[in-house]
Amino acid sequence: MADLGDLSGRIPMPGARPPWRELEGLRPLTLRACRRLVVVAPHPRDEIRAAGGLLRRLAARHASVDVLALTDGPGRTCTPPEGLAVPDVAEPRPDLVVRPEDLEDPETLASVLGRLDGATAAEDTDDDGPAADPEEAALAAAYRTLGVAEVRRHRLGLPDGGLSRHEADVVGALSEIVGFVEDPHGLCVLAPWSGDGDDDHEAAGRAAEIVCAAYRVRLVRWLDQAWSWAGPESAEVPWRRARQLALSETVQARKLAASAAFGDRPGRDRELPDGSAPGPREVFLV
Repeated sequence: MADLGDLSGRIPMPGARPPWRELEGLRPLTLRACRRLVVVAPHPRDEIRAAGGLLRRLAARHASVDVLALTDGPGRTCTPPEGLAVPDVAEPRPDLVVRPEDLEDPETLASVLGRLDGATAAEDTDDDGPAADPEEAALAAAYRTLGVAEVRRHRLGLPDGGLSRHEADVVGALSEIVGFVEDPHGLCVLAPWSGDGDDDHEAAGRAAEIVCAAYRVRLVRWLDQAWSWAGPESAEVPWRRARQLALSETVQARKLAASAAFGDRPGRDRELPDGSAPGPREVFLV
């Protein structure tokens, strides 16, 4: 049996995602020295689903954010567990509950975004009209919803499902960003775990490991597909290195609305049976 390290209880056998309560004993993730974050995102909104809360927290600390978008392929949507109360940030009003079917309704989604940001959905469009690129417009709306005001985005346009054939391109692109950072001690790279179980995620993770080792930069990894198979007999999962970031209901709601900003994007990268976010927290390997 693998040493679960910081986990407070037993994780179910492979085939079932670890219950949320079993993750409560994880040590908290601390990135106090991080002043610039470089995110390696295999698919659109991957980083929002897996690490939207972390992105929001670091941005609140005035850390700059770069996103290296590897493909323009489909990503999953966030599915709220049954319903999520969204606290009003402006003035006391009845709680709005966000349900999966609500996120499919443009009018309801616009209301959610308006409640979260204290503005109407029309304010998401500037005086020159909507952005010409729908993908860029969706990303801008998603990050505004998270509360991340500025993101530098770098697009590679590699084939969805084929990143393992282009790892050298990912290494090169990430090296160009990391290699020119003036303060490497304040830099962190966020990427998928290289043992995640998704080919694109694993390729992106391997490339990040190569670059971070070469430049001696801190690497933080997120779990995604691993939640569908990881268990106490999964010795390949380094549970001792797992850390958590607890999320408030407001942050959870912002993540859901941010993911929904991309609309319905069916594709091979589908939602796991019972969702892939491990409850009211984000989990990382450090």
